Amino acid sequence: MDAPLSDTDTGDRLERPLGEICDIQAGPSGRGTSSQEFSDRGTPLVRPLNIVELRVSEHGLVHVPEENAAQLGNRYRLLANDIVTVRTGTLGRFALVEQGQQGWLMSGQLLRLRPSAEVDPNYLVHYLTLPRLRVWLDAHTSGSTIPSITRKTMESLPVLLPPLHVQRDIGERLALLDTRIRLQSEVLQTTRKLRASLAELLFAEHPLSPDDSARP
Repeated sequence: MDAPLSDTDTGDRLERPLGEICDIQAGPSGRGTSSQEFSDRGTPLVRPLNIVELRVSEHGLVHVPEENAAQLGNRYRLLANDIVTVRTGTLGRFALVEQGQQGWLMSGQLLRLRPSAEVDPNYLVHYLTLPRLRVWLDAHTSGSTIPSITRKTMESLPVLLPPLHVQRDIGERLALLDTRIRLQSEVLQTTRKLRASLAELLFAEHPLSPDDSARP
């Protein structure tokens, strides 16, 4: 049996296995979601590359035909506040599904965590990215070439669970900081593009002569 991840358990902060507080589902094993069946239209399919900074990114998003999605049924469809994570490859990445992404499908390389009513999704997704959880994941992976983790192993992952109101407070504060970080990143990217465009314009208006370029 694994040692607890924390020694701070009290009467209101209990360590629980992830499988007791979440329904965990593995993605389909290629059935109806192979790359040969990708389409420009249909149902969006979330893959590992779409898990970026705790969010499901639409960059590189692919679709599967509606008939394939219908054959898979609802088992592999995502709901708002689900958490998706990679189960093969670069482990330890998590993303929270947003309202507008409800009904999308997950690929076979992912696991879906559906928190119960006693768990705040924002709290859980941030908790799962703590460094000590990454250490736990690394210690429980299988596969010598491509790291992987099974649904059963993920169910045993220990989660420190305070009361729901505490979870919500923690989750809201960290989500607010995430929003600020994303906004600052967007401003930085825009500033870099502006700087590059301005440099091109300035050098076009004031081209360097051969003599200027030879000066130290």
